[in-house]
Amino acid sequence: MTIYDEVYSSPNYGYPKGSFGRRGHKISGIGLHITGAAWQSNYSWIMNPAANASYNAVIKDDGTVVSLVPEGCAAYSHGKINRPTWPLLKAGVNPNLDTLSLARTGSNQNSWTPGQLASTLKVLRHWSTLYDIPLKRPYIFGHFEIDSVDRWYCPGRLFFDQVLAGLTKGPAVKEERPAAPPVDADESAAYGAPGPGEAAAVWYRVVAGSYRDRANAEKQLEKLRAAGIRAFIMPGLVD
Repeated sequence: MTIYDEVYSSPNYGYPKGSFGRRGHKISGIGLHITGAAWQSNYSWIMNPAANASYNAVIKDDGTVVSLVPEGCAAYSHGKINRPTWPLLKAGVNPNLDTLSLARTGSNQNSWTPGQLASTLKVLRHWSTLYDIPLKRPYIFGHFEIDSVDRWYCPGRLFFDQVLAGLTKGPAVKEERPAAPPVDADESAAYGAPGPGEAAAVWYRVVAGSYRDRANAEKQLEKLRAAGIRAFIMPGLVD
């Protein structure tokens, strides 16, 4: 199961750049943004290594949800701190390391589409389930709380208030974590799965991404293994 309609890999992530993980920091909040431009312009900028800008996910005008930086990695979205008001900000810690970032396309802070609002609520609820983040302030915050001087308009206070109001009308039943798809027996055995006659064990899977093309999946696999992460490819259906 995935909430993403499109998946891309921005080169702008990690500290140092291009490194996986969050340097041991637990995700403690989700920041909302407005991109300030249309999708194609955003895409060109975020995919440019010289830009040093990215988000974990962006929602297009029609509500399409796009993954740009895996959730397990720090995106480059709200690292500049300027007269912050966010109470969960940690001294000496770049907020990109312990937060997720979700942006919506657009340049008018007071304008958004129904699809953007609906998808924003969907993504926030999904991330809340995966990372145990309460769906309320201060855990859900605006970029203006990190930089109150230059980003006072981000993601738009009216939009932010609409999102908070929408979260209070959340589903009665909490979203369940998806069941893991079947694992390739040979690959799972190579990475420590119980063999024949061995006692069963409880496993907690960390999903790094979904790829329609096997070659792209194998490239990601090589990166993970090079970083010392025991990873393997699991075939499965994407919801």
